[in-house]
Amino acid sequence: MLAVPWLLLFNQLRVEWSVNAQYNYGWGVPFLAAYLFWRRWENRPEPAPHSALGTYALALGAAALLLLLPVRLVQESNPDWRLIAWVFALLNTALCLAALWFAGGRPWVRHFAISVAFLLLAVPWPSGFEDWLVQNLMRAVAAFTVEILNLLGVIARQRGNLIELTSGVVGINEACSGVRSFQSTLMISIFLGELHRFSAARRGLLLGGGVLLAFALNVVRSFFLTWICVRNGPAAIDSWHDPAGLAVFGLSFLGLLGFALWLRHRKPAEAPPPPEHARAPRPLPLRFSVACGVWIAGVLLASDLWYRSHERDTRPAPGWTVAWPMQAPQYKDQEISERIRRTLGFNTGSSASWFGADGTQWLGYYFRWEPGRASAQRARSHTPEVCLPAAGFQLTTEHELQAVPVQQLTIPFRAYTFSTRNQPLYVFFCVWEDRVSEAGSDSGARTITPGSRLRAVAEGRRHLGQQVLQVVVAGPPDIGTARARLSAELERLIRPVRRS
Repeated sequence: MLAVPWLLLFNQLRVEWSVNAQYNYGWGVPFLAAYLFWRRWENRPEPAPHSALGTYALALGAAALLLLLPVRLVQESNPDWRLIAWVFALLNTALCLAALWFAGGRPWVRHFAISVAFLLLAVPWPSGFEDWLVQNLMRAVAAFTVEILNLLGVIARQRGNLIELTSGVVGINEACSGVRSFQSTLMISIFLGELHRFSAARRGLLLGGGVLLAFALNVVRSFFLTWICVRNGPAAIDSWHDPAGLAVFGLSFLGLLGFALWLRHRKPAEAPPPPEHARAPRPLPLRFSVACGVWIAGVLLASDLWYRSHERDTRPAPGWTVAWPMQAPQYKDQEISERIRRTLGFNTGSSASWFGADGTQWLGYYFRWEPGRASAQRARSHTPEVCLPAAGFQLTTEHELQAVPVQQLTIPFRAYTFSTRNQPLYVFFCVWEDRVSEAGSDSGARTITPGSRLRAVAEGRRHLGQQVLQVVVAGPPDIGTARARLSAELERLIRPVRRS
């Protein structure tokens, strides 16, 4: 009963663990948590005497179970929403702690709490906090690398997360890949601290040491790859990128393991022996356990029936695709790297750059995902406000959503203004779904806000095919002029298609 809600959450998170290198370690978290729980079980304290507090534990567990229904409904339509993933994980944690409280009282909750809460490390961080932290860490890594290169006589300049050299540019993807070792290092630090049963102070030392080690090793990695670029050119980086990343992770692990062993040697942890005649834990009432199992099965069935009943009332949204202007001045197909292809996992994708007749510069990206559970997560995983700052562009304004009439279509675009070297850059971004509810009012376009996510639940939309169009334009003096030129440019880019 306790495992099923966690398995449902892990089934949602597995896409993030697969496509986002920073969370590849998530595959190992459930097994490490089970191992910690087993180690704790060997030295569990004697259960507290049965008391009326057990009733409160059952009430807490029942409340967590009741909330699973609305959470599951929202999760089905928004598998990429990290907030709902955290709510789901916290409900599962509360359910497990309530069972421990009922079985062994407060001593058991204190004894097993960290091994249960360890599962929370598999949940991706909230996007806003993660973006702020990772972007600032990457800029710091780039700054340290540039200083080291300049001390060695190599001319280098930092631009955001980019390092400009005379032989080329080393970017975020080449240099550090989002500090993937940072988050995995935090996980390892907490695991080793619980494994050795360190005091709070020693756990803090281990965690702080892990953070410093991860940062230092990422500076070393960034410097190494940049030096490869200096000596052999940018093309040589690809062959060293993944080995360098694995080396950083391995060195982080070995360094933390050595530090943990040193802390343990300084003052060995003493696990309390289990009581010789331990009082038996209080078993959950059979009726309560059966009711919980039936409710969890009912949650799954109700969620599926809700979406199936609404899917019968959907109709295809107007279909369209993109044809790049191959006859435009200085037209060029832009290559999409294999790493980006693996990360986004799109079914169809292309990119191109060209110049307009009025001298404006254009860059476009088009990706399409066929219907499936992972389509929403992949389509929304790389938005302009996440990707462009990593390339050295500064977001100055996020504009309101505005519909752009194109032939017989109305396509809403979210607009952004970025700046680079005091020059404005206008970015237009659209996510378009294949089907729309008869009661829907967005004609297939999705504006990713909490309100739109909840409307998708009410309208029963899930696992829809999606496509993304992102257009970047440089040259217009203001956002109004950029919108007008986008409307004119889309007239020759958009091609209606029929989809069933």
